[in-house]
Amino acid sequence: MSDYKEACSKELSRLVERETHLDAALLCSVDGLPVAYASSVEIEADALSAMCSSMLSLGDALAIQGGDDNCIQVVTQSRGRTVALIHAGEDMLLGLMGSRELKLGMLLGHARKEVEVIVELINKSQHEEKQQEEEKAPSAERQPALLEELVKRVMQEAQER
Repeated sequence: MSDYKEACSKELSRLVERETHLDAALLCSVDGLPVAYASSVEIEADALSAMCSSMLSLGDALAIQGGDDNCIQVVTQSRGRTVALIHAGEDMLLGLMGSRELKLGMLLGHARKEVEVIVELINKSQHEEKQQEEEKAPSAERQPALLEELVKRVMQEAQER
């Protein structure tokens, strides 16, 4: 499934290039392992991934305490940066880091659009992978079934005569 990783990296790179006040975009597993990363500033992807995963997990835990399934997003702001975290499917999360010049609404809008694109890329990759497995498996599985059917037909015809 590394095809989706490459496609996601390209998508995140395009986003960071397109939006001047967006400094970094990160796709990581909910366990904190980086999957795809693009940045216009020097930020360590592994550390950012682990912290983003922890923050979103805390947001989920708070939401559960409040009676919800999980949180929709986590936003944190410092003097110079705004970070938005959002679930990207069941097993991934998207983190976007922008300068304070990037308005919060724009940052969240980018996050929601990117999540849609990323989930589509992942689903497409999984679908293609499943098709490839099915193409390989049926040839091995079908031949015995076809041979078995042929033998049954021959036996039935022989008995009818």
